[in-house]
Amino acid sequence: MRDGSGADSVRNGVPEGAPVSRDRSLALAVFLAAFGLLGTQAALRYSPAMYYEGDCPYYISTTLSIGNDFDIDLRNQLRGGLEVHGKQIALGRGGQWYPKHPLLMPVLALPFYALFGMPGFALFGVLVAGMLAAVLYFLARGFAPPLPAAAAAFLMIAGTFLRRYDYNLTPDLLSALVAACGLLAVLRGRNAAGGILLGTAVLAKPTNLFLLAFAWTYALVCRGRRGLVGSIVGSAGPLAVLLLLNQAQFGSPFTSSYDRNVLSRDGELAMVSHRGQFDKNPMRGLSGELLDRDHGLLPTSPALFLALPGFALMYRRHRREAMLLLLLGEFYLLLFATYRYWNTTAYGNRFLILLLVLAAPPTALAVEWIAGRVTGGRTLLRLRTGTAAQSGS
Repeated sequence: MRDGSGADSVRNGVPEGAPVSRDRSLALAVFLAAFGLLGTQAALRYSPAMYYEGDCPYYISTTLSIGNDFDIDLRNQLRGGLEVHGKQIALGRGGQWYPKHPLLMPVLALPFYALFGMPGFALFGVLVAGMLAAVLYFLARGFAPPLPAAAAAFLMIAGTFLRRYDYNLTPDLLSALVAACGLLAVLRGRNAAGGILLGTAVLAKPTNLFLLAFAWTYALVCRGRRGLVGSIVGSAGPLAVLLLLNQAQFGSPFTSSYDRNVLSRDGELAMVSHRGQFDKNPMRGLSGELLDRDHGLLPTSPALFLALPGFALMYRRHRREAMLLLLLGEFYLLLFATYRYWNTTAYGNRFLILLLVLAAPPTALAVEWIAGRVTGGRTLLRLRTGTAAQSGS
């Protein structure tokens, strides 16, 4: 099908006539491939050291507090005073030590801890990465044939810094998974479902609030006021939960856990907010985000080179969707270029996992194009069987 601009359009995000069973089988294959790759690496590296790296102790302490104390006050789990833990907790209005990071991941990790103990956290992390790969397949499948979509989804794991997330517990990965599900729903025209999922993504990571704004705009442009209203209504529930939680913990619905961190300055404790930490020179931050040897997208994620020509192909066939993904990618790249601590990741940039989600569809189109040129067009014609989008060339 084609939209009014002459470019190919997506119908419900799924190619018309596509065998559903084949898509499910390929999504399962992508999940198993990613889960197998990362799971094997994690098993070979497994040791209790994971639980003491970076922010992991605080995520795990939150799960333990919920499971054992039935609350989220971490004073029973953390030893030492605010001088030690102030940067990683949010001070409640009654002096409680609430988690600084979102609660969604610690809550979802509860059954894994209950069933498997401490190794359950490692299993949870690998499972989330595998599920992300499967969702990326469906996201790419809305624009490309099955095999290129599967290849692109796997490349976004194995060909990017996510290949090193085999032994990690981070809310950024869960946030990317929920956001990818929300984008998939939005692109398929499921406005209310997309709103619910993207609202939940804000619960997983506050900066996803901007993603929600982009989705609302896309719904208005593509589906009119009815689409916008459906998306807003869908997101209202998760956002209300967040506002009520802020009110209960900090006395204001607009004060978040990132506004109540504690630092020791000149021997005195002071309250700090992360909002003031987006003050870095964006050009210098952008250079690091792209070129830094250990954290830059280009050195750590060579698969993204395929997305560059893929966006050109996508713009020709799906103009509105290409603009949505491009604008989202540029916005988040520039946003975190100003963040003072953008490179506080062992490898890659966990703040930019969303860019890998956005790169899946154009990467699939690039893989499709390359396959056609390599095989003289014969394989391309076979792969295109059953797709809704035809290039017209």
